[in-house]
Amino acid sequence: MMKSCRNDMFTRLFSARSGILLLTLGSLTLTACSSGGGHRRGEDGRPIPTARELDPAGTQYSDTMDQAAAGDCSDGTVAVLTCYAYRGHGYEGAQTALGLCQTQNKNATEGVTWLRRAANSGWPDAQKALVGLYLKGEGVAADKIEAGKWAQLYRKNPSLLSLGVQPDKKIAEQVRSELTQSERIEASLRADQWNAEFWKPQTALDSRTAAICYLAPRRTRGQGTVVNTTETY
Repeated sequence: MMKSCRNDMFTRLFSARSGILLLTLGSLTLTACSSGGGHRRGEDGRPIPTARELDPAGTQYSDTMDQAAAGDCSDGTVAVLTCYAYRGHGYEGAQTALGLCQTQNKNATEGVTWLRRAANSGWPDAQKALVGLYLKGEGVAADKIEAGKWAQLYRKNPSLLSLGVQPDKKIAEQVRSELTQSERIEASLRADQWNAEFWKPQTALDSRTAAICYLAPRRTRGQGTVVNTTETY
């Protein structure tokens, strides 16, 4: 009897506005398993492509984001994040993860640049990260009022509020302890004047890095017949 194997099919729903990546186990059992460790086969005996083969780019994005969240900011992780981040609006999650990785890798100035791009698009995690960086003056000139502005925008971020997600209370506490009343008032004025702005790359990414996240799914002919392997293009 065929042993059970790990589910490899996920339904991925990415919301650029909410900043949430929902990973839900799919109802289809398109898994890469069989008694011999290869593809499962359909009733007609033909191999059934796995989720990774059907959506290699989505799998790569999800895996890389998980790696970055776990603190893996290796050159490979940074390269994949850079490839997705350069796609602009819709990939603010990659921009945020790239900014945090660059900061972790002691490239704080570059990190702030990416975090600001995502924060200006309304991405809450990027706004949150900028608060601490502006307070510490890491990668950017210290600016308590600017930190307070981002804290205010983060606290009132509609993406969080619409999902019922509570902002990190430590951010508000940090601002209250660091800023005077007059500085908090000025920060609120800056926040009121803020408008979302979506970053568009003005320069081309080098071709080698750009090719990393362009993955073609396996194409099938008929019912489940794999006719070519996953490849970059």
